[in-house]
Amino acid sequence: MNARTLNNRWVRFAVVLVVTAAIFVTARVVVVGGLFVGLAVWAFFRWRAGKRGLAYTLGVAAVIFTGLFGFAQYEAFKVRGFTQQNLAELMPLIPNGTYEGEAAGRRGPIVVEVAVKDGVIDRVEVVEEQETVSVGGNAIDDLTARLEGVADLSTVDAVTGATYTSFGLLNAVKDALWAAVPGAPTVSGPSRLVFRVLAFNLSGITLKTLAILFIAVLLLDYSIASALVEGTGQSLNCYDCQTCVGACPVKTVEGYLFPMDMVLGARLGDHEKVMRLAKYCVGCAKCAAKCPVGISAPSVVSATATFLRKYGYEEEAEFFEEREELAEETAEKV
Repeated sequence: MNARTLNNRWVRFAVVLVVTAAIFVTARVVVVGGLFVGLAVWAFFRWRAGKRGLAYTLGVAAVIFTGLFGFAQYEAFKVRGFTQQNLAELMPLIPNGTYEGEAAGRRGPIVVEVAVKDGVIDRVEVVEEQETVSVGGNAIDDLTARLEGVADLSTVDAVTGATYTSFGLLNAVKDALWAAVPGAPTVSGPSRLVFRVLAFNLSGITLKTLAILFIAVLLLDYSIASALVEGTGQSLNCYDCQTCVGACPVKTVEGYLFPMDMVLGARLGDHEKVMRLAKYCVGCAKCAAKCPVGISAPSVVSATATFLRKYGYEEEAEFFEEREELAEETAEKV
């Protein structure tokens, strides 16, 4: 993925959603849903423009995924019912050994290792969990202690006040034990993939974390566009003091403060705005002389021109380069 592609804000947002979905399990269904809605909106506008390939592709993908989701739910229902009815009877068939299982807890996945000896649970060790220490942690300690020597999980009750954590731990233990039963039915690989994609646990903590993450992404995105284009990073230093506006003989263009708003356009990766406003620059370089942090609007324009030429915008680049030469000539005279 090159700099031109990453300078598209929607592309960057899609990349952030994909990464978030990969690592933020408890909100994965929201992130994936947001990504799909964004693609659907993009497909709609492309449809109106006569480009319907993306819309057809998304439609087919939606139909296929809906079918897979329905099949996964059916498989899970069958396996869950069979497990609840037969696990206790099948416990004596499980070979002695240690088995790993996973299930969703209150705040994230709970991963356990279950040691089986002579048809009963010998030991349960929690390998991974994200539960609260005061409530979830106590519930885990209580349940793991009560599970030792148990052959029938239906006899173990959840801890009061920590229901989600309790069910998560018990389901993780069931997952480990059921996988250890020779020839036991289980969900298929595609169904497991569907459940991983749609994993979620939308607690208040999860939603607040998503909000904080979104704010952090906005702050990062405010600077990443100019960082991707060599020479325009100086626009990050602008703190909107408008000193350059006072020095510029043009001052206002199309309702924008000039050249400050052109520099801020480069900061946000809005090169179309930079191209549109740059034609009003007279190349006097007074903005560079007066800027308290040394930002030069002509040099920002020059860097933008280099970027545009590199990625095929020849006509726009030539225009910018002419402006750069004019600014250099004016600076030499001064």
